[in-house]
Amino acid sequence: MLLVHGTGAYSAIWGETPGQLAGSHRVIVYDRRGFGASQGTRAHHVHQHAQDAAALLQHLGAAPAVVVGWSGGGVVALDLAATRPELVGSLVLVEPAVSLILAPSVGTVRTSALMQFRWRIRRDERAAAATMYRWANSYTTGGNAFDRLPLEEQEGMLAHSLSTVLEMDQLARPFPSSKAVSSIVCPVTFLQGSLSDPVFPRAIRRLRRRLPQAKVVHIDGGAHMLHRDRPDEWVRAVLDAAHSTA
Repeated sequence: MLLVHGTGAYSAIWGETPGQLAGSHRVIVYDRRGFGASQGTRAHHVHQHAQDAAALLQHLGAAPAVVVGWSGGGVVALDLAATRPELVGSLVLVEPAVSLILAPSVGTVRTSALMQFRWRIRRDERAAAATMYRWANSYTTGGNAFDRLPLEEQEGMLAHSLSTVLEMDQLARPFPSSKAVSSIVCPVTFLQGSLSDPVFPRAIRRLRRRLPQAKVVHIDGGAHMLHRDRPDEWVRAVLDAAHSTA
């Protein structure tokens, strides 16, 4: 089972969930290019992350894998399944940030404008990244999961702010293509929080039109950072998806 973290995150943000999953799977967590311990050369396109994931699975002899992609990691997971289908046994996509620009929410538009102002005008990458972290992980009832993280984990995410804002620019362009998504034939499960920004369920509905085999699991009381908001329910949903497609 390969866990692909979201934009701005890194392996530690999975919390205790890898250990819980490891009872029944060999669990692989890693820091994507430009994030966490993999800072250095940044990806020029999201497809590079899929190539990295493919190389990792091959190097570890871990294919075909259950690929769990969260947020921006869901984009990577879809691209991996479309371009290297032999490496992916099934997909679990946790509120994938795929082509959000096609049906933006009010919060999406506001956050994008504020990010661009803080990054390009103020030249403050940390403030721009923090703006995205708080919006993406916000609750419709108020507050956000980012501010609930331990300070060292917040700092861990802010430490690669430039990679975050660059990837957000990349994700503003629709990717993967509708044709690529439609080519995916492996089992697909979407996880969706009940308190997330409306842009994420809209993206899932759009993807389901291209993936008729997909099913959606709703998790109550959590938002975009479901693995921290509702870890037990998240683990159960991931394992159920993995076992149902084994």
